[in-house]
Amino acid sequence: MKKLIAMAAALAVTSLSAFAVDITVGARGNFNMGIGTSPETYVRNTFDDTKSETEPGGLLEGFSWEEGVNFGGGFSVYANFGMLNIGKGSFGIQPEFDMNFNNGYHFKTEKDDVYLTGNSFTKTIDIPVLFTYTYPVMDSLSIGGGIGSYFSIPLDMDLVLDTDGHITKISDDVDISSSLNFGIAFDVNGAYKLGPGSIVLDLRYMLDLTPTRITTKNKDNGNITTDDVKSFTRRALTIGLGYQVKF
Repeated sequence: MKKLIAMAAALAVTSLSAFAVDITVGARGNFNMGIGTSPETYVRNTFDDTKSETEPGGLLEGFSWEEGVNFGGGFSVYANFGMLNIGKGSFGIQPEFDMNFNNGYHFKTEKDDVYLTGNSFTKTIDIPVLFTYTYPVMDSLSIGGGIGSYFSIPLDMDLVLDTDGHITKISDDVDISSSLNFGIAFDVNGAYKLGPGSIVLDLRYMLDLTPTRITTKNKDNGNITTDDVKSFTRRALTIGLGYQVKF
């Protein structure tokens, strides 16, 4: 499956280059913030017991529940194919290959000065294809934006629980390799000419349309304890800084 996706992406890039007015290639590092990422019902039912006695309860009866921001990072490589010039600006298509670390969610529960915090650290390969518009403000500065879809391949996940300093890490028994997610990305950026290329500041919001699903196994006997359940749906704000060259 992953080989077919890679072959299709390579074919698409080759086809686009044959029709492009100009080509810009670049790379950037990303700082990610999981703003709006929320655990799904399975996670909340496991840890959050604010329900009535007639409903399934969690592990932490009477604990409050608070969701926070998960921080991560990554890198991207991309090529922008300028397809159509209109006035000073140009429309283009931009396929990317992104590697992101520490996607996921963060939560905190508390009762009577007893705290438990949880972090889901998920590594993903994200492949967006954006429709872009770039406008030169002056000779040395251009601004742009884009919108498009992406598919995301989750690679692995670590769930780290901190109970008043006692760290529990769950990793080997969590399988998310069967999950293939889709989403929409919104992007704005600015490029300042320096040397043969330009420094680029990129701001992006990623909105998964499908949740990441997990399967977990018992560490001792190998029996499946949860099978293909929804874990979380990603909402991520990404700030990227990189360099690009136009050919």
